[in-house]
Amino acid sequence: MRQRRLLLTGLLLFLSAGLTRHGLSGFPGKMLGQAKAERPKFYALRVVFEMNVHNPKDCLGAPDGCYAEIQPGGQLILFMENKLYPFPIIGGWQEGFAQPDSGSVVGKGEGNFSLEGWFPIQDKQEKQRYDWIPLGLSATGFSFWPTYDMGVNMIRITNIGTKSLLVDAVIGYDREGKEDRRQ
Repeated sequence: MRQRRLLLTGLLLFLSAGLTRHGLSGFPGKMLGQAKAERPKFYALRVVFEMNVHNPKDCLGAPDGCYAEIQPGGQLILFMENKLYPFPIIGGWQEGFAQPDSGSVVGKGEGNFSLEGWFPIQDKQEKQRYDWIPLGLSATGFSFWPTYDMGVNMIRITNIGTKSLLVDAVIGYDREGKEDRRQ
């Protein structure tokens, strides 16, 4: 029953994002200047794992014009300064529904990548374990379904394209009353 709910939640996330987990051409974070309201930000704090990545530490901290280069088939797992949380879905039937971004990836050029979070979930025996869950990509960033309201602090970027992926920073947006700084 629990897995069916997770499957349904994943399907709803897919439908709400309008994009598949397997990539977005270009970086949603490159449109940050067009964001409506400035929110407090935090960044990737350290590299947890890297495979086929040149200069992986260049994507830590605020955007600075230095890039980690993820080769085709490469992966980069980052630990965030704070946990990312989903923001509530706003709007109604007349004006449409929207979900503010939980974060964004700032990069250069075009890229085809998947983005996932390391979430705690419960298996059939009600035991907690962790699994990679796709994050919903939008034109301005990424978010995830409010079902996962416990937050996530590890992000995995996988280059599924044929060209190198250049990542400057991963940005998270603070949620009022939810601070979980881990150093």
